[in-house]
Amino acid sequence: MLTTTYSMVVLSSEQQNARRILGKLEQCLQDASSACAGGVDCAWLERVLHKLMQVDRYCHQRTVELYVIPALREAPAGAGDLLQRLDTLCTDAMRILLYVCSQFERAAAGVDVDIDALVSTIELYCRHILVLLSLEEEELFPAARHLLPTEAWFQIAARCLYETSTKPAHGRLAHSFGAYKRRNYPCLRKSH
Repeated sequence: MLTTTYSMVVLSSEQQNARRILGKLEQCLQDASSACAGGVDCAWLERVLHKLMQVDRYCHQRTVELYVIPALREAPAGAGDLLQRLDTLCTDAMRILLYVCSQFERAAAGVDVDIDALVSTIELYCRHILVLLSLEEEELFPAARHLLPTEAWFQIAARCLYETSTKPAHGRLAHSFGAYKRRNYPCLRKSH
């Protein structure tokens, strides 16, 4: 029971962190009209790209994605419909993200990009992530608490403790984004 409680506290904390970094992305989007009034502002694009990739990477590094969902997929009692809905949301969010990245690549190549359309598309991505987080909190967590055996919660808690003690999350995100930026957006290598 203690391992379940510990794991649920970690899950809740990660949900709050995801909402916090998503809020920072949304705040950056609100600055779009002033930042890009005279054309595309590369510094603003870099901030948005950084925050967007931070949200995406953080969401995929959460305990729920790394350990809880895989454990539910292996559980004998089914959460198949719920997992299918989550998979659909993730797939849709990934398609939106890929489109947004293609627009960033166009902007980095000097091609005119419709900033209003780009902002609207990123806002759509944010809405998908918010729906995903809500579905996890309202349906997935209660289902996991009910369907997963104590041994599974023990393994999840052990992995959480190991991850917390060996790898600072902020460093992973910063390193991952740096590699992503260098590989995919050479014009964004410099700080503005």
